[in-house]
Amino acid sequence: MAVDIEGGIVKDGELARLALMPEVRDAAQAGVSLIALWPLDTAQELSNDAKYAEDLQVLVCRAVAEVITGQEIPMADAEFVYEGAVDIPGRPQSMVDALIDVNDAYEQMEDYSRNGDTSLVMAGAGDLDVGWDEKTVKAIAAALEEIEQVAGASAVSGEDGQGEGSDDDSTPHDPDVESVAQRLAVVLAAIDGLFGLVDNADASSDGDTDIAARNASPIMLYINELCERMSIPRMYLTSQQFKDLVVKYREAAGSGDGDGALDAVARFVAPLAKTEWEKHHNDVIYDPVAVAKAEKEKEEKIKKAKLAEKFKDIPEDKDKPPVEL
Repeated sequence: MAVDIEGGIVKDGELARLALMPEVRDAAQAGVSLIALWPLDTAQELSNDAKYAEDLQVLVCRAVAEVITGQEIPMADAEFVYEGAVDIPGRPQSMVDALIDVNDAYEQMEDYSRNGDTSLVMAGAGDLDVGWDEKTVKAIAAALEEIEQVAGASAVSGEDGQGEGSDDDSTPHDPDVESVAQRLAVVLAAIDGLFGLVDNADASSDGDTDIAARNASPIMLYINELCERMSIPRMYLTSQQFKDLVVKYREAAGSGDGDGALDAVARFVAPLAKTEWEKHHNDVIYDPVAVAKAEKEKEEKIKKAKLAEKFKDIPEDKDKPPVEL
């Protein structure tokens, strides 16, 4: 898949360069292993994946709400709101409202991954009320359309069969590292480009980091839908990781190095994608019965070893029939 966004979010050749970065290729290998599991063909795997998707929404929405509010939000509260709560006794209503708004935005953007309608992304960003000015709104809207030109071509091409989150899981997948690396490169370039449009603060001003992260918070939701649109797995950044990413971006952008910010984004995000994709893979193949059996066998092996060690110095009675430990 040869892709470039000319003269806009990404310059000619940058995606190919990103796709060759060691961090991106390592992540792509994890992505290949995960995508290759589809189509899922056991009830256990389908159940595991459904639970993963629900848990991921809770985690992502919690992280975005923490960025917006500047507060640490208990996981139980994020789960409670995901399940439909509109107030939580003993919790600030502002925190609950933030969780509600983020879940609304998450669900507002969801259909973008299927139909490529970027207005859904803008509507979701509106739900977060981050206060973009008119110039920023127009720039973001134009950038999303630009990115969709590449993402849409990828979705139509179906080079890897159906995406791992596709509605049709009947088509077998044959992903390769090169294809996944190129698709991930598009997502990384999108993060870099969109950060540049929403961050107008002085890159050396540490005091503005929280504000910059809040302004960029809709991107946390969008990148997952873009991953899905590009037929690669979703990813997850904690609120602190997202703030750290903003700091690294702003430091690199302020250095004056043309490729610095883009490379900083890639080096920071790609390993996090790898970690999340490995977790997703392990979650999908998790078999509680097999795990319990393996743990029992391990315990029995340890017990036998301890018994053998305990009685190793006792002389063997040749007249006594052997006892199996």
